[in-house]
Amino acid sequence: MRKDPVSTREPRLLSLAVAEAPHPVSQAEVAEHVGALFEGADFDVGESLAVFANAGIRRRTLALPLDAYFAGLGPELRNRHFLGVAGRMLSDAAERAVPPALRSRVTHIVTVCSSGIATPSLECGVIEDLGLAPDARRIPVFGLGCAGGVAGLAIARDLARSAPEALVLVLCVELTSLTLLTEDKSLRNFVACALFGDGAAAALVAGGDVEGRALGTLGPGRTRLFPETRALMGWDVRDRGWRVVFSPRIPGVVRRNARELVAELADGRAIRHFVLHPGGQKILDAYREALLLSEEDLAPAAMTLADYGNMSAVTVLFVLDRILRAPGFRPGPGLLTAFGPGFTAELLRVELGRGAGG
Repeated sequence: MRKDPVSTREPRLLSLAVAEAPHPVSQAEVAEHVGALFEGADFDVGESLAVFANAGIRRRTLALPLDAYFAGLGPELRNRHFLGVAGRMLSDAAERAVPPALRSRVTHIVTVCSSGIATPSLECGVIEDLGLAPDARRIPVFGLGCAGGVAGLAIARDLARSAPEALVLVLCVELTSLTLLTEDKSLRNFVACALFGDGAAAALVAGGDVEGRALGTLGPGRTRLFPETRALMGWDVRDRGWRVVFSPRIPGVVRRNARELVAELADGRAIRHFVLHPGGQKILDAYREALLLSEEDLAPAAMTLADYGNMSAVTVLFVLDRILRAPGFRPGPGLLTAFGPGFTAELLRVELGRGAGG
């Protein structure tokens, strides 16, 4: 029986580009608007505003000007904004990630998003904007939330490993701010306002037969679905939109499971680069305790959280970009780790080294 060719070389990350949302805003500005919005809620708003100061976030970038969120956005207008802004941000990131000479050679496009709906899916616009190969296999991925960025790269790695001539474009965009329901005066929604931001990223992954310099190689990944945890995170779809669901139990699940999962995938390697999804300060604390990490280990994730907030699936790709661009970057083994709805963990082992041979 004929077997599909599998290259002896691991798939490589050729490029990575990130795109901020168009409207930067400080954490203090958001806190001021949210405090006014939640006036009259059934909890102490003044006391609860401390969550903004303690979130480890100093600024974010949003899809719309801040005032627009508090003017009342119905489902139709939300999705119209989502399609326009998400499409532009993805094309911007992809234009910088895919050199013109490679655009006609893209074989697969994996598009990750859990914060909006687009049919046809968002990569159709990117294909037209950049002149990508019209016969590229399209793979939209929805519902993985914060774990989606790692999962998208892992899917691309598996595709590139099974087809050594593959050139896989990963697109990831989350506009979590557009899901704000101003009529939801719950403490859960209040906390969400202190955390979430918007962003996009694009990455190009090559099979073993594709030549070219690379940022690093992509090794094996792991997925772990935890039993009886579906209620911890996700969307609760209401008539007016999507209500965010995230449980205070989440840091505990991370704390109890991260060490075993990382040890399994590291397989004895000393990890130099911890590419962590910073879901919030409590998640970073859980990683610190479970993995015995130093402040230096946590710095890329913590600084990304401070500059952008929690951008769901996109955040871990911003962390990876920050690591690769750091002036003192040193090549070495890395591990991407994120937790998301399911409740699930996604991990991917990488070997990072700018200019890795092709």
